[in-house]
Amino acid sequence: MKFYRFVLVFLFITFPLGIFPKTWPDLEAEKEIKVYGSERSAKFTASNIFYDVENWTNHYSVRAFGFYRYYDYPKAKTKSLFPFYYHIQSKSDNREYKRILNINITKERDAIDQSFYPFVFWGKDSNKSYLTTIPFFFSSSSGTNNKFGFPVIPLLYYQNRETSGENKNIYFRLLTFLHFETNENQGLHEFSLFPFVYYSKNNYLFLPILLYYQNQRSNENEYWMGPIYYANNKAKEENLFVAFPIFGRYRKPGKEIDFIFPVYLNYANEEEDYHINLLWYTKTNSANVNFAANDGNVYLDFDFGVLYNLFGYSQRTKVLSGGSLSKKTNPIELNDPKLVKKREFNRDNSDSFIGYQLLFGIFSYERADSKRHIRLLPLAWFTWDEASNDNVVLLPPFFPIWFSYQADDLEYKILFPLYGKQKDKDSEFRAYLLNVYLTEEVKENNRKESSYFWPFVNTYESDVGSGHRILPFYVHKKEIKEKYKINSTYTLFSIYQQTTGVSSTRTEFLFWPLWLSYEDRQSSQSEREHTVWITPFFYRNARESRTRTNVLWFIDWEWYQERDITFKTKTKPAIPIEQDKKLSHLLIFPFYKTNTSFSVIPLSFNDWSGEDFATFTLLNYYRWNRKGHYYNFLYLMESENTDDSYRFRSLGGLLWGFDKGKSEINRITFLWLGYDDRSYKTTINFFPILRVADADKEKSRLYGPFFYYLFDSEEEKTELLLAGLGYYHNKTKSDNQYSTYVLLGALYQEKTEIERGYIKRGSLWGWLWEYQTEDNGYEKFSILKLFSYTKEVDGTKKIMGISI
Repeated sequence: MKFYRFVLVFLFITFPLGIFPKTWPDLEAEKEIKVYGSERSAKFTASNIFYDVENWTNHYSVRAFGFYRYYDYPKAKTKSLFPFYYHIQSKSDNREYKRILNINITKERDAIDQSFYPFVFWGKDSNKSYLTTIPFFFSSSSGTNNKFGFPVIPLLYYQNRETSGENKNIYFRLLTFLHFETNENQGLHEFSLFPFVYYSKNNYLFLPILLYYQNQRSNENEYWMGPIYYANNKAKEENLFVAFPIFGRYRKPGKEIDFIFPVYLNYANEEEDYHINLLWYTKTNSANVNFAANDGNVYLDFDFGVLYNLFGYSQRTKVLSGGSLSKKTNPIELNDPKLVKKREFNRDNSDSFIGYQLLFGIFSYERADSKRHIRLLPLAWFTWDEASNDNVVLLPPFFPIWFSYQADDLEYKILFPLYGKQKDKDSEFRAYLLNVYLTEEVKENNRKESSYFWPFVNTYESDVGSGHRILPFYVHKKEIKEKYKINSTYTLFSIYQQTTGVSSTRTEFLFWPLWLSYEDRQSSQSEREHTVWITPFFYRNARESRTRTNVLWFIDWEWYQERDITFKTKTKPAIPIEQDKKLSHLLIFPFYKTNTSFSVIPLSFNDWSGEDFATFTLLNYYRWNRKGHYYNFLYLMESENTDDSYRFRSLGGLLWGFDKGKSEINRITFLWLGYDDRSYKTTINFFPILRVADADKEKSRLYGPFFYYLFDSEEEKTELLLAGLGYYHNKTKSDNQYSTYVLLGALYQEKTEIERGYIKRGSLWGWLWEYQTEDNGYEKFSILKLFSYTKEVDGTKKIMGISI
C-alpha cells in the first residue's frame, strides 16, 4: 500500500510539469522542423533504433531511448530526461527554465520565479518579491507595496501596506465582511462592515439599514435619509433640499425655487418671479441686523417682518466709506421710467436702500440711492430715477399710498389699496381693491381680460382664442393654432378637448381617477369613430362599418357591415347599398368564434375558408383541401398529400420517412436504413451490411460492418479495409500524393512527400525494415534501425553510416 501511495504522489507531482514545461514559442519553433530522406541522411551522422545524432551547421542534437533529448540550436540549448528533468536556455537573451521533478526555476530578464509545485511559489524581480504557500498564505513586497493574506482559499485575512512618498497607507480586510484603510496623513479614512456601514473619510458614509447616505467631497456634499435629501455643489453654486413630498428648496445662480406642498410656491429667475400662497400661512415676527462690506464700504443692514411679510421692511445704511466716494458696487445708468418683469437693482448693489412690502408682497416699494421700484400685483414693476426730470408723483414720499406717472407712451398709477393702472403703447391694465377686480387690454390679437379675486376667477377673449377659469376647480379655453381650433376644459377630475380642423374633428373626454374616457373622430377621408373606455370593465369602439365591444376582457365581440357600390351611369351616380350586419368575432372565454373559425382556448383552434379547413387540437395540426392534406403531431408524426406526391415521416425524417412521386418512390427509410433519392444525391443505406451513395462528382461504397469502404471524388480517393485497421489508402489526385498502410503500417506502409519525389516503404513503421527513395538518386534501406545501406545523392554508398 505504501508503494502505491508513493507512485500516486510521484505522478501527481511530476507529470503536470513534465508534460507542460515552461516554453517560449520562438525558442521551441526551431525544434519542430520536419527532416526526412536525403536531407535527414545528410544532417544526421547516426540514426538507429537506440539513438539519433544530428550534426550540421549550428545544429547539434542527440535523442536516445525515447527519454533523453539534447538540442544545441542557433536560438537555444535544451536538455531533458523525461519525466524527471527539463532545461532550456536562450542564447540571445536572459531566458532560462529548469525543472527537476516538481522543482521549477524560471529566469527572464531580471526576474527569477521558483516553485515546489503545487505547494510553494516564490520569486523576485529587480524591485519586488513574492511567496505563496498553498493553502496557507501568500505575501508580496516591492519598494512601495507589501501584501499578506491567509489562507489562500478561502481568504480570511488580507493586508496591504503601500508607501507613496512620505505617506504610508494600510489596507486591512477580515472574513470579507470587515475592512478598513488608514494612512499617516488622514488616519482612518475607509471602513466597512458588511452590510451595516460603509465609510470613506472626506468622501461618503452609507448606512443601508437606516437608509442614510452622506457624501462629503471637497466641491460637492450630499445627505440622504429616507425622504430627506440635501445636496450642495460648491463649484456650480447650486444647492437643493427636499423633504419629500412636503417641502423643497433649490438655489443656483439666476434661479430660486421654494415650495411647501400643496400651499406654497415661490419661483424666481433672471427675468421674472412668482409667489403663490394658497392658505396665507404665517410665521413668527422676525428682525435681523447685520453688517456688510463691499469695495471698502461698511453697511448696516436691517430687516423686519411681521407674519411672514404681511408687513416687511428692509433698510441699508452706509456707516463707513472706503475708496472713492463716487464709486458704487454696480453703477446703474440713468434711464427713462419703464416697466420691467425683474428688478434691475436691489439692496446688495446700493449704498442706501429702503424697501416696504405689504400683504405678502402684493404691494412693494423700494428706494435704492436715486433709483425707485414700485409694484402692485399683478402689475409689473415700475422703475424710475429721481435724479431725472420725470414727472413722478409719490405721496407720501416715505411710504407711498398715491403714485402717479403719465407720459405719451407710458402711464402707471396706484392708489393703495383701492386702484392700480398700468398702460403703455401695447396694453392697459387696471386693478380695483388690490386683486378683487382686474381688467386688461392688449392690442396684440385684440385681447381683453377680466379677473375677480385674481388669479382665481378670470375671463378673456381675443382674435386667437378665449377662455375663463375658477381656480382650482375649473379652466376653459378656446385656441386657434394654424389650421386647427382647440376647445379645452379642465376640472379637478376631468379633461375635455375638442380639436377641429379643415376636414376633421376630434373630441376627447377623460374622467379620473376612475379613468373613464370617450373619444370621437370625424374626418372626410375616413369613417367616423367613437371609443368609450370604462377601465377595466368596459370598452366599445364604433365606426360606421363596424362596432367592437369588450366586457371585463374575457367577453369580446365585433359586428361589421359590408357595402356594395352600384355602377354609375350618365344619369345617376354610384350608390352604396348597405347589407345586413355580420358578426366578425365573438369571444366568451375560453370560446372564440368568427365567420371562418372556432376555438376553445388553448385546447383547440379551427379555421375554414372556402374549400380549406385547418385545426390545431390537443397538439394535433391538420389542414385539408381538395388538392390534399397535411397532418402534424409535434413533428413526431407528419403526413402530407398533394396531387403529385405523398410524404409520411417522423422527426423530419430522422426516425422514419416515406416520399412518393406520381409513379416512383423517392424515399423509404427507418432510422438510417433505407433508400433516399434526391435531386443531388442517391443513397441506399443498410448499414452495417451495405451503404451506397452516388452524386454528380463523387461516390462512396461501404460493404459489411466496416469491412470495405470506398470514397472517390474529383479531389481524392480513399479505400479502407476493416475500418482502416487492415488496409488504408488515400490519394490526392491534384498532386498525385498517396499514403498506404496495411495493418496500420505494422505489416506494410508506403507514403510519399511532395518534395524531391520522396517515397518511404517499410514494416512496423520502419522499425522492422524501411526503404526510402528520392528522384535525385538517394536511396536508403535499413533493418531494425541497426543495419542500414545508404546511397547518397553524390553516389557515395554507406553501410551502417560507414562509406564503402
